[in-house]
Amino acid sequence: MAFQSVVRAFLPRLRVSPAKFSPIQLRLLSTSQVTCAGGPSFKHILNHNNLSEDTKKQIESEVRDTLKDWLPFGWNETDKYDDIYKYKVGTFIMCVLITFGFTYQMWYRPRGLEHDWARREAFLELERRRRLGLPLVDPNLIPPERVKLPSKEEMGPDYKIII
Repeated sequence: MAFQSVVRAFLPRLRVSPAKFSPIQLRLLSTSQVTCAGGPSFKHILNHNNLSEDTKKQIESEVRDTLKDWLPFGWNETDKYDDIYKYKVGTFIMCVLITFGFTYQMWYRPRGLEHDWARREAFLELERRRRLGLPLVDPNLIPPERVKLPSKEEMGPDYKIII
């Protein structure tokens, strides 16, 4: 309602006639319009149960009081607590994914000119190894003296090595 009055106040300044907009179009302009202002309708549930009229009115008033100050986030338009829960979980997950995803991308991305340099350097190293007759990948990349493996006696007879 407040948004529609603001729109109607500014339309003459924009030289746009408010008559060109239907109430439905004006309602679509509003992002703060409560889509279920009266709360969810439980009348079909209340009609199918054998409840007295005062019990039905009490249930309706409790539901109305529960949903009185609730603006749906769009996850569930009939259940206030489910809507708030899904909104908070969704927001948390999106913030975590965006934060860590962006950080991961920025940290591990190939650097612009450095990416080309690394590729050229790799081709130069491969060509150097080919010219010298060395294997392309050194089997002793880590010196064998630095690798400490247990002996077969320490591992035991039934120890399986899976490669």
